[in-house]
Amino acid sequence: MQNLDLTNLVLGAWLLVVVIRRQLAPKVVRFKMEFFLLVVVLGAASVGDAFNKQHLQITAQQAVLFGGLSLVSAVVFALLRAWSYRFWVNTDGYVMRQGNWLTLVLWLVGIGIHLGVDRLWTGSSVTLMLYLGVTLLVQRGYVWWRATQKFPAEMRTNAALQTRNRYDKRQDRQKQRRERRGKN
Repeated sequence: MQNLDLTNLVLGAWLLVVVIRRQLAPKVVRFKMEFFLLVVVLGAASVGDAFNKQHLQITAQQAVLFGGLSLVSAVVFALLRAWSYRFWVNTDGYVMRQGNWLTLVLWLVGIGIHLGVDRLWTGSSVTLMLYLGVTLLVQRGYVWWRATQKFPAEMRTNAALQTRNRYDKRQDRQKQRRERRGKN
């Protein structure tokens, strides 16, 4: 279980550094669910590996107690971090968001609590990626909801930008495929 534990700690630390840096910088409010769902899936796979390959043994009572605490912690800290954001509309008409020192403190406390519970529960950090995926997904959804409540008209511009970016990326991928086929 040591390799899985180390892998989760390294991936979790990398993801956390990237996420916190992005959350403390001014960014256009977006809700790209795919990445966070991928992190949830990777986290679930990590937990599955711990059971199947590392022979992690947890009772049903432990799963309900610690799994429930972990889920509640992920949701509560996600909502608190989203609440700590500042929102405004930039000169291009997009709703922006930015975290602050409180966002950082909430990340540190939330991750600290989760790692403590994870150590008590599994003796490792196998649920860290799953926790990060859930907490980021909830946070991003709540940020989108808060921004929509505060700036409903302007958030339509954000939604259009997000849709346009998806369309542009899809068009770029199709163009690259056509170019590759032409070279073969």
